[in-house]
Amino acid sequence: MAISAPDAPSTALQVLLAAVADGLPHAWPADNPGGLQPALLAEAAEWGFPLYAQDGSVHLEYPAASLSAQEIATIGGIDPAHIHLPLCCASTNTEVLQDTSVDVCLTESQWAGRGRRGRQWSSPFGRHLYLSYGWTQYRPVNAALTIVAALSVFTLLQARLPDLWVKWPNDLWVGGRKLGGILVEARPRGHGETRLVVGLGLNIHDDPALPATAVSLADLDIRVTRNTLAGAVLRQWQEDFARFAAVGLTPFLPTWKEADRLTHQPVQISDAQGVRTAQVLGLGPDGRLQVSYTNTDTAWLNVGDVSLRPQHP
Repeated sequence: MAISAPDAPSTALQVLLAAVADGLPHAWPADNPGGLQPALLAEAAEWGFPLYAQDGSVHLEYPAASLSAQEIATIGGIDPAHIHLPLCCASTNTEVLQDTSVDVCLTESQWAGRGRRGRQWSSPFGRHLYLSYGWTQYRPVNAALTIVAALSVFTLLQARLPDLWVKWPNDLWVGGRKLGGILVEARPRGHGETRLVVGLGLNIHDDPALPATAVSLADLDIRVTRNTLAGAVLRQWQEDFARFAAVGLTPFLPTWKEADRLTHQPVQISDAQGVRTAQVLGLGPDGRLQVSYTNTDTAWLNVGDVSLRPQHP
């Protein structure tokens, strides 16, 4: 759901969450006067952290199986020492961008997650997959990486979700509802290096807070743990990103044809010039999208410059 400001939980609440992250009952911290306990529980409720007090102890209740670095690493072929699992954080992408010793970051909840074009999103605790994968490279960043990342997830799920498709360049939809999205970010580090991170947000478990325009795997009767899916995504990403770095987008174009539902369809395009109607003509080999406007002019859209919405999903 959208949030209005990139605020953060109080330090006291974050310390308490870290103490109870194992899911076991814990005594209240000795330096926490009784009067602060109701305030911390109330703050936790505002942020959506499932803390509760019982028999003089404080508990954290996970709505689904908690994240496991070892399980994710085994499935994904990743060194578990390079997987960072903060209970909560501002953004998993930010964690990977800032710490080059971290290749992978997942969290139960993030309070300043980002979408394309600067949108901010909150993330309910323990219900969905918030995954970031990063590395440092010397070559220029290819914007089509966003498309490849989305196609990797499409490849993993399409057999069980015949209505799954990819909305250019980064969103995963099932029919007319959004299942998840990809955000690629880059940060120069000097000496020609670039820190690159690919972030995935995917709706997994039952979540009454999801808007009608969104859908989760549980809504679609697909039951899978976040650990299993995260490991599978990481393995697929490693394979696909290596192939993309070696030969570009061309080998992925047949998969794009399977995932695409907007070619020859009308869409609304929002950019610096406002909102316009266009018809999608197709994807170019460089990842740009060709469209035709109502005045018959054609244009190539660059990843990151526009927002596109189908008129007839």
